[in-house]
Formats: sequence, structure tokens, C-alpha cells
Amino acid sequence: MTDREIDELLERGVGKLPPMGAIQTPPASEIRPVRRLAPTWALALGFFGVFVAVAFAGASVFGMYGVRALTMGQRIAVFSVLACMAGFAAVAAAREMRPAGGRRIAGWALAVTCCSMLLGFALLFHDYGMRRFAAQGMPCFGAGLLFAVPAAFCVTLLFRRGFVLNLIAAGLAAGLMAGLAGLGMLELHCPNLNAMHVMFWHVAVVVVSGLAGMLAGWIITWRRART
Repeated sequence: MTDREIDELLERGVGKLPPMGAIQTPPASEIRPVRRLAPTWALALGFFGVFVAVAFAGASVFGMYGVRALTMGQRIAVFSVLACMAGFAAVAAAREMRPAGGRRIAGWALAVTCCSMLLGFALLFHDYGMRRFAAQGMPCFGAGLLFAVPAAFCVTLLFRRGFVLNLIAAGLAAGLMAGLAGLGMLELHCPNLNAMHVMFWHVAVVVVSGLAGMLAGWIITWRRART
């Protein structure tokens, strides 16, 4: 493209601009400062606080039987891994609230959390019997999801204080945090140390919650695209 052609394009573009008098600016009284977002570490701490509060509240309602059934070594191992995974998920959720919050890791957080919990439970618990597998598992699964719902509500309130660009990834992160709160409650409450029970029914709370959050984000995105 020659210099003359560039000049012609610029002249045509300038000719399409509205006159200066037609450009309206809002009165100064209507201009409000934008609320500054909290730093990522503070947002992550808020998500982690939801995880701790819901897990302990649920276990307080149902009873702390799971902690009593574990040995001291098992307690340290289970809750250390669970706390690390909740911290990882909290950072993933916090990053979804900021347009420049860092690399998005919600999907990785779900995969790493599930694999870590499965591996940890497999190493700690050695009873792989299938006695009353569904009869004992369904109540735990339902209880975990029951407390994942208020956790998801609290996490959603926190998300509203940020600026979410990817609703699908944010939904996945929110569901993951909610599922971990439900899992934390189960580890505090459930005295069943059968490996298959814990690996399937307890971890399923995290998987289902994460996928449900991702689906909710996809539905909202799809509806906005249609309007």
C-alpha cells in the first residue's frame, strides 16, 4: 500500500466522524470511581475461609465422628492434603475474578485435586471390600452435596465482587471450592474408612460439584450470547 492510499483511507475515516458538538460527555456529577479489586491473595483467603467455615459447620451439625476414627498420622495426612488442595483451588478461583490475575488453572485444579485425593486415600486406607457399597455411600454423597450448596452460594457472592471474563472457568472454580467444602465436611464427619467408599463417594462430591459449576457457567454464557 502506497503513502497516497494510506492518506485516502485516513481522509475517508475522518469524514465519517461525527462533528465535535454531537459528541456527548456525561456530567462530572455522574462519574464515579471504579471500586478497586482486592489483591489475589486476599480473594484466595476469602475462598479458603468459605471452605473451612462450611466444612466445620457441617461436621458440627452431623458430628465429628470421622476425626475420631482416624489415627493421628491419618489425620495429619488427610487434612494436610485437603488443605493444600483447597488452597490451590482458592487461588484458581481468585484468578478468575481478575482480568489480569494470572494463568487460568481451574481445569488443572480440578484434575490435580481429584488425583491427589484418590492417591492419598488409596495409600492411607486398605479395606477395599464392597459390602453395602451403595447403601453406605449414597447418604455420604448426598450429605456432601447438601453442604456444597451453601458453599457455592458463598463463593458466588465473592465472585460478584470481582470482574469475571470466563464464566465457564469461573463456574468450574466455584464448583470445585464448593465440592471441597463438602468433602472436608465428610472427612470430619464420616467414620467409614473403607477405601472404595472414600475414594468413590467422597471424591464424587468434588467431581459433581465442579462439573455442575462449569455447566452453570456454560448455560449463562449461552443465554447471554443469544440475547
